[in-house]
Formats: sequence, structure tokens, C-alpha cells
Amino acid sequence: MTREDIKNWKLVEVISNIEIIADDSDAYFESLAKKLDIPLINHTSTDRENTQINWSKLIGYHRFFLDGEGEEEENKSAFRKSILSRKENLILLYGYKEPAVLVPTNIFIEDWEDFMASSQWEIIIFSEDLKLMMEVSRDYNLHSNFKIK
Repeated sequence: MTREDIKNWKLVEVISNIEIIADDSDAYFESLAKKLDIPLINHTSTDRENTQINWSKLIGYHRFFLDGEGEEEENKSAFRKSILSRKENLILLYGYKEPAVLVPTNIFIEDWEDFMASSQWEIIIFSEDLKLMMEVSRDYNLHSNFKIK
């Protein structure tokens, strides 16, 4: 996949600041899950609270509602104050038929809501060193293995 192949509106907007690291986010996630021994939930449900990662089996699990009215700046501030801001880059897994991309953390934090919305509020994010993980479920909860808020 090349940059010209990207159709996601947010990725097109920041195209000069991203690097495509895999053509297929789903396949990339499957390989990462195996490599890192990430516990997964095998489901076919369309339940909005379902996640791909079985967060209850991870140490240090945190969750908060991401889409509260008027909380955009509060969430941005929480991202800035969290350990996430110390990471140079993030890996964003956009899902079905979308690439996995490397995005500078400061760009993600500045426009976090647009990145989430452009994924239709279903995205898995890793720090480049693979130590930090986040997943947004379709019920607008952000699940992570570190405290944000």
C-alpha cells in the first residue's frame, strides 16, 4: 500500500506525517497479539461494548468514557499528562482493509478525537515500543493498560 492508496479522511489530512507500517491492520494486529501474548476475545457479537482484547486478563487495566459532551479538551489534557506523551510515536490500527500507520504522538494527542472518529470509534493503538496499548470500543470507552484519566 502506498500513501496514494489511503482513503481515510484523517490519514489523508496528516499523510505527510505518517508512515505505513503494514497494509492490513487486522493481519498486523493478529501477529502482534501472538508475539506479545495478548489475550483476545473470540466473538462475533455486534455488542457495542465488546473489544478484541480481553482487558480483564491484563494487569493495569483502565477504562474511561471517551466521548462525554464538552470533554474534548479534558481528554487531550489527560493524554498529555499520561505516560503516553513520553512516547515518540504510536501505531494506529485502523481495522478492516485499512493500513497500520505510525503517527507522531504529539499529532495524535492534538487531534485525538478526529483520529478516533475517522476509525468510526473502533481502533487499537500501541506505542511504538509496544509497551502501551489502547482500544476504543463502539460504546465510546477507551480501554488501556496504563492510566490516562
